[in-house]
Amino acid sequence: MDVYTFEKSYLERLKEAEAVLSWDGAVMPASQVRNEWKSFVELKIEPAGWQAIWKIPRVICEDLKLRYPTIVYGYVDQVIFDELKAVFVVTAVQDSDVHLPESNEVSLVELWPTIKQENDALNVDTTAECIDRLRFFYSHVWMPWDKDYDDDRDWVQMHLQARIQLACDLSKNKLSRPLALHMRTLLMEAMYIQQRLEYLELDLSDAEAESDDEAVELNDNAAEPARKQTKTGSADASLNVSTLPVTDLMCLHLRMAIIRSEFEILENPEMRRAYSELQSNSPQRHLLQRRAGRPSELPLTERAPICHVVTVPSTLQEQMVLLSLAQEQVKPDTQVQLANTLQDVLSICRSDDDILLSPGEHTIKFLENLNNQGSLQGLVKSEAILVAQPQLPTLPVVCSSDEGSTLLVIDGDYTLAHLVLDCRQVRRGILLRNGTLTMRGCRLIGDGNSSTQEGIVCMPNASVEMHDCIIEDFAVGISMRPQSSAELGNVQVKNCNTGVELLDTTVALNLQGSKCSFDSCKIGIMADNLTLPAKEDKVMILKQYSALKRYNDSNWLGNCNFIDCTRNVRVFNESDQLLAQRSQQHLLGEELESENKENIETA
Repeated sequence: MDVYTFEKSYLERLKEAEAVLSWDGAVMPASQVRNEWKSFVELKIEPAGWQAIWKIPRVICEDLKLRYPTIVYGYVDQVIFDELKAVFVVTAVQDSDVHLPESNEVSLVELWPTIKQENDALNVDTTAECIDRLRFFYSHVWMPWDKDYDDDRDWVQMHLQARIQLACDLSKNKLSRPLALHMRTLLMEAMYIQQRLEYLELDLSDAEAESDDEAVELNDNAAEPARKQTKTGSADASLNVSTLPVTDLMCLHLRMAIIRSEFEILENPEMRRAYSELQSNSPQRHLLQRRAGRPSELPLTERAPICHVVTVPSTLQEQMVLLSLAQEQVKPDTQVQLANTLQDVLSICRSDDDILLSPGEHTIKFLENLNNQGSLQGLVKSEAILVAQPQLPTLPVVCSSDEGSTLLVIDGDYTLAHLVLDCRQVRRGILLRNGTLTMRGCRLIGDGNSSTQEGIVCMPNASVEMHDCIIEDFAVGISMRPQSSAELGNVQVKNCNTGVELLDTTVALNLQGSKCSFDSCKIGIMADNLTLPAKEDKVMILKQYSALKRYNDSNWLGNCNFIDCTRNVRVFNESDQLLAQRSQQHLLGEELESENKENIETA
């Protein structure tokens, strides 16, 4: 089945938002903004009975240990207009391992009405278009902190035009790329924090209510205390169970306040312009650029590629050893520049420069893409990285300086070699948008707990070539989107929920030399959207990769070993997909298209 999707420019959508908020009152406070949307929704949305897809939020997926994104099918039993929510009844799930309460209270913006409806008399076209407007407004115009504004301030006058201008600037490439990505990252984090705060605060209120109920029951029946019961409709876990302490709420509120203060400055067009000029004209940047260009006395755009050697403080003897290792990797006629930090180098280097890293921790907050035949390599032998118990302080480790969405974004041909990518602080290790990523002797480390964290995401038409690498402790080791390709040679995927997921039959996968292995994964290889014989169930379990290749022998080659995996190969039948491929890819790519991307050009 398909869901409704709407292609509109930012300007069209924002004009629609202005029309909803055209209030006759002298001042429209933030609290009135929500009331105007309630009134609009009451006029446009069918109150009950329409079918939809629920895209479960990341917060709930994390707490229930579900893959993100997870989608389920059902119908709306009731729209709660005052809260812009709906009571959604689940009738079908894609994965039999997903266990949810039958009835759930969900936000309207999480629902995607399906084109095919059981009741043709319902005006679902208008319902879907209204939800699309609502989703856009709360994704691009309304900020999580706006609800805290005082009622004596006119929210529309203070923010609506500024937010419209910001969205248009982002869509028309008027902002510098680092600034645009920085602002998108802030917004993504703020929205996630808001969801988490609402979720945890609901947990606390539920816990207090249950404690009060238990106290009453104990008083009424002291001889036989009543046992605590789970909520009606819950499966193995309730949607409102969290183990995070109250102190985490305080940390989330503090981080939200920091994001708010920074974003409110950047919301002003003049301040954005000043920020960009400050970044491009900073003394440190000029100093680094001058040093980088000194060998040829040419601007960065005209000089030949150079090699940057980044070292952490150490003894003179240790530095000399590192330089000897660097000498083995650098061509004799290549100019070399010494640097203090990887972040400094990434801020000023050309995309085709080579970067060599000494052992030690190198933290980055990088808001650009890596491409154009450049490379990032460690000054260490790959054997030290691939041992069973690596000593991270003695290895070149690249990690994020904060909880960003993605550690590295690749949008062209690039090489990573002899590195440890510590992805424990990010949602995604590598996002490969385009080109070919070559990895040799690398180790990717996840947090081992998240059900949503991905090691490598390979987007359509992108390719990854990995040799002598380890991927461990992710929810998904490698996610292959349609039309992508991967060649893996002597690659170990360990302790992942899913080692490799093949989301379409157009994915090309070559496991070279029979030396690839999947060790202690819940699912070694997951293949989606396969055409299976009619007699097959919607899910099929296979013991060997060779059995999977029979269904797509032109694209899936090679062989591998499975060691202590719960399920070696899991296949989903195309005929039992909840969504048609076009809609499936739209929902899959929705989040990726809102972070770490090129600025959008719209009509």
